[in-house]
Amino acid sequence: MGRYQIVERLAEGGMADVLLARTVGIEGFERHVVIKRIRADQARDVRYVTMFLDEARLAASLHHANIVQVNDIGQEDGDYFFAMEYVHGEDARRILKHAAALERSVPLEHVLAIVIGAAVGLHHAHEHITPDGRPLGIVHRDVSPANILIGYDGGVKVADFGIAKAVHQHEETRSGLLKGKVAYMSPEQCNNERVDRRSDVFALGIVLHELLTVRPLFQRDNDFLTMSAIVNEPVASPSQVAPSVPAELDAIVMKALARDPKDRYQSAEEMRRALELFAEHAGVRFSATALSDYMKQQFGERREPWLADRSVPVPPVTGVADDDDAELEIELAEPALAAPPRRRRSMWIGGALALAAIAVALIVAGHHSSPAAVAAVPATPAPIVTAPPPAPAPTPIAEPAPAPVAVESAPVATPAPAHAKKDHAKKPKSEAKKHWDPNALFPE
Repeated sequence: MGRYQIVERLAEGGMADVLLARTVGIEGFERHVVIKRIRADQARDVRYVTMFLDEARLAASLHHANIVQVNDIGQEDGDYFFAMEYVHGEDARRILKHAAALERSVPLEHVLAIVIGAAVGLHHAHEHITPDGRPLGIVHRDVSPANILIGYDGGVKVADFGIAKAVHQHEETRSGLLKGKVAYMSPEQCNNERVDRRSDVFALGIVLHELLTVRPLFQRDNDFLTMSAIVNEPVASPSQVAPSVPAELDAIVMKALARDPKDRYQSAEEMRRALELFAEHAGVRFSATALSDYMKQQFGERREPWLADRSVPVPPVTGVADDDDAELEIELAEPALAAPPRRRRSMWIGGALALAAIAVALIVAGHHSSPAAVAAVPATPAPIVTAPPPAPAPTPIAEPAPAPVAVESAPVATPAPAHAKKDHAKKPKSEAKKHWDPNALFPE
């Protein structure tokens, strides 16, 4: 795709595909990015192409540490795309599902770090103006756990500006396309009324409520019931679901979730200040470093996708040497057990050579003696020839055959239980991993 080499497909959406790609330059320069490419079935619709490019231009104009950056917009062989920065981390939805699967809460300091970071990014977008100073009136319209990214470095970024508006317009012709995202709409969105930045404040209030309780707030069996809950059903405060939530924080969440926009925080900045003031009074300290440590504790030290193959641990040299030593011990044990038969074999060979020497001496003597003497010789040495029993000689030669049987049974049988114990010890860990079904909670 132009100067971008596709590495792998990350996700598929109703309007665009998300791909991992890299761009290379001189002197070994390489940079990985995320490509969002409009789907082929949508590329023929001028309306969708326009919305897609509007999103790209809008996102590209936003430059902030708490917003995913858009670096490039292009077209290749009729495919429209834009390139964004790659964020190495997880989204808030993954954190929620992980905590729910373990039946644990998300620590309060990390909840505050995530929501405050998202509020800062949203406020920057809401305040964005054109080069001539006119406010753009940007509204994200799709603030949800899936669009809040938390990096393994502890950074928090808001993603997918503008896409929610395009998808919402498309919902008129394709039912169910907003499934999952409906659970984070504001009441005015559900009623198809005019929306402003306070709609994003309501959605961020839902995210805050869910991070505090690790429970879906408005999600129901279908979109209609979900929107009905958003518009009509009473909202339980976080402490009613999770008693450990402080009452002061209850007030902040419930104000963000006020159904009348006039009763909410009037900006994401106002909500951020309220959360930071609460943290100061409650003595809760949060930081990117602490959030980074939490992410690594929950999900491990994960490598970037393009480094995943290199991260497979190579067996250490010491381990290989240990295996070679074990084999060597078995090989050395075989000659030691077979040594006695070899000594007996050499004794019989020596005896046979002695008998052969005697026979040769008798033959030579026969040439120099009379026929009578020769005839008399065999009678006298007969006992000498028959006395040593040569018949058992093959028996010692065949004795080494059982020796390997003893070697195989002893050394091989010993390590077998050890391997069985190791396999048995590993099974509970793998079963614990399989127990977590990530698709069962907080559905998209």
